[in-house]
Formats: sequence, structure tokens, C-alpha cells
Amino acid sequence: MSVSHIAVALVHHPVLNSKGESSTTSITPMDVHDFARTCSFYGIDTVYLVHPAKGMQSMVHDLTGYWEHGEGGARNAGRKQVLQSVRVVDSLEDAQKDADYKLWMTSATVESCDVIEPRALQKMVGNHLIVFGTGWGLDVKKLPKANGWLSPIVGIGKVRHLSVRAALAIYLDRIIDTNNALAE
Repeated sequence: MSVSHIAVALVHHPVLNSKGESSTTSITPMDVHDFARTCSFYGIDTVYLVHPAKGMQSMVHDLTGYWEHGEGGARNAGRKQVLQSVRVVDSLEDAQKDADYKLWMTSATVESCDVIEPRALQKMVGNHLIVFGTGWGLDVKKLPKANGWLSPIVGIGKVRHLSVRAALAIYLDRIIDTNNALAE
């Protein structure tokens, strides 16, 4: 039986700044730990951090290396296992080379007619990459063409959007049918 394989990407370049210009944001250790941990919780085994700067990539390698090969992993085997899912790439195109992913973008606002409900991904055969943006959102004009967009998370409060880490957790909860997974 063919199945859906889902991976996640957190894009730091190209993204938009508050003026709507193409920009780059920094990777934070919180991004690395929280994305890896949340993905592990939902059974997602690959997390791409997209950033072209070698200094940012080196920081991620140092951080994950401490847990994978250093003292951190000896003290906390669970953290070691979780952080093994992290891959740093220059671009989404580099991530696509790993598994010929279909790209599914996320945004607080979607202006596309190619919008699907997150749960639909679980039923789609093939490799799917859910793409999250930092800053003020993805600069889609400078990214590969998406297969579509996941429907936005709509809140009722005073802010327009969630932190990217909170959005990741909500999307994965909407995609992954944990009730059926636990029954298997």
C-alpha cells in the first residue's frame, strides 16, 4: 500500500520583512529544538531549516552536534534522537532533491485558489513538504512553485497570526490522525 510521507521545512530565506521586501531572518536555537521536538511528537522524521548563510548553518550543526555526538546526547538520549531529524539546506530546491517533494505552503492569509484542508495530505500518496516561513511570511515570488496551500489557521483574537512554532503544532495536529495511528 502506498502512503503519504510528510516532511517539514522552516524557511528563513527568502521571506518578507515588515515592508514586504525580500529578506532573510536568523535561525534561533528555539526554532531548531521546537521544530524537531514537535515533528518527532507527530512522527515526522525530517525537518529542513532553509538558510543560505554558512554561519547560520554552522550554528545549527554545532547545536545539533552537541546533542548528537557530544555530552548532550550522553545525558539525554531522547533529545539526541529528536535532533537527528534536522537537515540544514541552502534552499527549498535542495530539500526537494532529497525526496522529490510536493510543496505545500502555509500562511496566515492565502490568496490562492489551490487551498486544501491539512487533513487531506494524509490521504495523498507521495512525498509532501509542508513549508513554513519566518519574518512576515514566505517570499513566494522567489520560491519554487507550490503544489498548493494549506488552509490558514483562523483565530478569533486580536493578533493576525501565530508564532511559527505554534502554527507548526496546530497544522501537524490537523494533518496527523493520531487516533488511527495509536490504533494501528
